[in-house]
Amino acid sequence: MTANVLVIGVDSRTMGQIRETLGTEAALSNTATPFDDAMIVARKNRPDVVIAAFDAEYEEAIRIAQQIKAELPKSALVAIAQRADPDRIRAAMRAGYSEYIVLPDDRELLRQAVHEAVFSDSPDDDAGEVITIWGAKGGVGSTFIAVNLAAELAPVQRVCVLDMDFSMGDVAAMLDIEPQSTMADLFKNIGRLDERSLSGFVTIRQQGTPGHPANVHVLAQPKTLDHREEPNSDAVMKLLTTVARSYQYVVIDCGSRVDEAAVTAATVADRLILVATPDVLSVKNAWRRLQMLERLGVDKTRISLVLNRVDKKSPLLTLNDIEQNLGRKINAQLSEDRVAQRAVNEGRLVRELDKRSQIARDLEAFTGLVTAGEVVAEKKQSVGLFASIFKLGS
Repeated sequence: MTANVLVIGVDSRTMGQIRETLGTEAALSNTATPFDDAMIVARKNRPDVVIAAFDAEYEEAIRIAQQIKAELPKSALVAIAQRADPDRIRAAMRAGYSEYIVLPDDRELLRQAVHEAVFSDSPDDDAGEVITIWGAKGGVGSTFIAVNLAAELAPVQRVCVLDMDFSMGDVAAMLDIEPQSTMADLFKNIGRLDERSLSGFVTIRQQGTPGHPANVHVLAQPKTLDHREEPNSDAVMKLLTTVARSYQYVVIDCGSRVDEAAVTAATVADRLILVATPDVLSVKNAWRRLQMLERLGVDKTRISLVLNRVDKKSPLLTLNDIEQNLGRKINAQLSEDRVAQRAVNEGRLVRELDKRSQIARDLEAFTGLVTAGEVVAEKKQSVGLFASIFKLGS
C-alpha cells in the first residue's frame, strides 16, 4: 500500500530529499504545494500524511495544521525543518504535528512516520494522557504527588512514572526500588527506542494484593550523579510519544527545574499540575512559572494549581491571599499530614500506610483532576477541569 502524501511549502532541494527518502512508499507530486493552495489540495486529495515546512513560514504551518486537524483529522502531520530548534519543536507539537523532522539526519524517522500513518494497527486516539507535575520551587512535594497519583491510577489503568529531574531525581528512592536500567541508559538508545524496547528500561513497583496487581511502572534516574545527562527537546518528544503509546497515563515528575526537558514536558502535556506550598517564596515562584507558561503559549485550561502541605488550622497564607496573588483559583489542596512524611521516609505509598488518613482522602480527591475532570471527594475543594487538547502521536 502506498501512502498518499501532501508536501507543503518546502523548497526544491528539500522536496528532492523527501522524494529520495520515501521512494516508492509514497505517492506525491514533483513539486511542493504553496501554503495558499494547501487546503484546496488537501480537501481534494485527503492525504494520509501532510508534510509542511516549519522554517521561515512556521506561522503558516501552524495555521495549516489547525485547519487540517479540524477538517481532516485522520491525516498525520509532519513538520520539516532545516535545523532542530527547541522552541520550534514545542510550537510544532502544540500545533498538532506528530513529528519534527530535520533532513537528511532524520530520514529514518520520516519513513517511519509515513509508514505508521498508513499501516498502524492502533488509532492515534489511543495515545495515553500525559500529566506533568512541576514544582514552583524545590521541596514542595512534586515527587510525592507524582508517585502517589500514579498509585491511585494504577488499580484500573496502565501507568508509567517518568523521573525527569535530571539533577536530583528521587522517584526510585520514594518508591524504594532499585532500577536495573535508568533514564541514562534509555537516552543512550533513544534513536532505537520503540514500544517493544521501552519495557527493557522500565522498573515495576508492585503494589496491591496477590492476584490483583496494581503495579506502577517507572523510568528512573540513576542512583549516582555521575551518569546524568540532560536530553534535548527532540529526544524528550521521542520518549514521550513512545511512552504515551504504551500506557494509559504517563505521569512526569519534573521536580522544580526549568531546563529544556522540563519546559518541553510542561508545554506539551495534556495536563500540567503546578505544585506550590502556602508560603511567600513558593507562591512568588508559582506566579513566575505561570507568566513563563503564558509566554510559551500554553493554554490556561491545561494548567491546574495544587497547594500542598496545607495546615488549615494555622495557615501561613490564606487561600484567598494565594488566589489573589496568582490571579487564578487553586484547583486542589493536599493537607499537612504525618502519614505523608512517613511515606516519604519509608519509601512507601500513602495508600499502603493509611487509607483513612486525611492525606489519603485528599489524594483520592486530587485524582479526580485526571480521571473525571473535577475534585469530587470533598465539596469544599475547588473544581479543576481536565482539558486534553494535545494528543501525542495524533
